[in-house]
Amino acid sequence: MTVSYENLENVVAPDLLVTIDGALSLVGSRCDDCGEYFFPIQQACAACSSENMTTVSLGDEGVLWSWTVQRFPPKPPFDGLSAGQAFSPYAVGYVEMASGVKVESRLVSAKADDWRIGMKLRLVAEAYATDDTGRPVITYAFEPDNHQGAS
Repeated sequence: MTVSYENLENVVAPDLLVTIDGALSLVGSRCDDCGEYFFPIQQACAACSSENMTTVSLGDEGVLWSWTVQRFPPKPPFDGLSAGQAFSPYAVGYVEMASGVKVESRLVSAKADDWRIGMKLRLVAEAYATDDTGRPVITYAFEPDNHQGAS
């Protein structure tokens, strides 16, 4: 289930999502020395080993680079199933952001047959589990951008 941007207090990990001028955005890093982008935030550059990193917004739009259907529950440390909840297959893929960084993500709001490499996607906040108090745990996901022009 997609959730409103205002309900981001129970995100699965810190520093994944922010809202900027009312729009949801992923947060990553850019190397100040070589210009490479990373997601999630990194303390050092994997390309040049620099520790001169800046936290940046990666935006809320991307293009589907590759995808598949996850047909079995992920192994630890990944989670997502609450006690007693049955596993349901879901789409997962790599989304290429404008910076060029590829983000692994759940893909939502479309049937498996509807996903196409190269399609435009937009970022959404997704409730994927509940915590011990019953509150939804929020992560990021991507869905088809229904506002895209004809291709």
